[in-house]
Amino acid sequence: MEAKEQLSLLTSGVLEILRENGYKPSCIKRYSITWEYLQAYMVVKGMPLYDRIIGESYLNNRFDVKDHQELTRPQKEKVRHIAVLTDFLEHGFIRKRRFMITPIVFVGLLGEPFNQFIEYARSTMRTESTISRYRDRINTLYEHLAATNNQVKDITAQNLIQYVKQVNEKKNSIDRNNTIMTIRVFFRYLCSSNLLQNNREEYWMSLLKCRNIYQPKIQSVYTQEEVNALINTINRGCPQGKRDYAMILLAARYGLRVSDIVGMRHCNLDWEHNNIVVIQLKTSKKVVLPLSEEVGNAIIEYLKYGRPDINLPYIFITAHAPYGQTTCTGMNRTISDYFRLAGVSFKDRKHGPHALRHSLASNLLKSNESLPVISEILGHSTSESTMSYLRVDMKLLKQCTLDVPCVPSSFYDNLYGQQEF
Repeated sequence: MEAKEQLSLLTSGVLEILRENGYKPSCIKRYSITWEYLQAYMVVKGMPLYDRIIGESYLNNRFDVKDHQELTRPQKEKVRHIAVLTDFLEHGFIRKRRFMITPIVFVGLLGEPFNQFIEYARSTMRTESTISRYRDRINTLYEHLAATNNQVKDITAQNLIQYVKQVNEKKNSIDRNNTIMTIRVFFRYLCSSNLLQNNREEYWMSLLKCRNIYQPKIQSVYTQEEVNALINTINRGCPQGKRDYAMILLAARYGLRVSDIVGMRHCNLDWEHNNIVVIQLKTSKKVVLPLSEEVGNAIIEYLKYGRPDINLPYIFITAHAPYGQTTCTGMNRTISDYFRLAGVSFKDRKHGPHALRHSLASNLLKSNESLPVISEILGHSTSESTMSYLRVDMKLLKQCTLDVPCVPSSFYDNLYGQQEF
């Protein structure tokens, strides 16, 4: 098979996949142009059938810059055009390109206690997001011990103080405290497992202290008028607007967490009984919410007239090809943009999906809704988790004040009674 014929077959196969995934004609045209230049390059160089090495050679010849981060956006796009061609050649499909994050791995004798702690955390029903944070934070201690050529069993007070000093220099106050709190959990596990020379927990806790006293923050909330202004700003005449409208209603009307919204599947909608049934990602608690007409119609409108015809289990998908599940970061950014369009000032206030969750709780409190009902709506395990929302409603807090009791006169008699000299 000649090089030209082989490349033509490859590009035809890729173009078919791009069309199936809803790529726009203008985008497909840019792919074709890149491949035409690639074909001309192969002809001039007298190269044989296309493979990965030839693709890399073409890019190196075209761009002087080798670091991908230094490429311009059009140049990165051409790199993508060559990459999908190589994917189709080697795998028969096109892989999604994502930012490559180097996985954290604990190896050797040093890594054993760290791996054991991760397994312990998993056995105690910690969520994968919590375990991921644990892994990231204890990795700072792992790297410190590796750099100083120490094992966990050899840790001394001097080693630990040196590590804490290093954390202080490299992290801001919030990250510093979060890291130290996780290291405290790690050391409790080490002590309980007798993996240290000194297994007295109080000894290590005295060295691993958070710098500041934790003071719960006043939650960022918006009035019902501000929330309605945000919702009314959304352009529901386009597919993306229909999607954003439905997603933001789920956050504003039900207080659903962003992770539960972007992860919502068709099976979570019980149309027969008009319910939304969600197993919360954070707590694993099942929440059943009545599907209101407003939210139900918004979801139906998106599914019928806004959602691309793509076979994915998720209700809400990205607005542009290649299609996939919407992300928490994307929804945060979307809500921030709509707040700006609505002219709602969010100075000194957070302006993401969680702020809508807090706002719902605050507005329900103002409507004299009971705390247990609000806890059930938000999916909190206990009413104590909902108590934090009370701090934002000063009017209701004032109603909780108690009158100063009368002090009996006998109290003063005892206090200022006649003294003997």
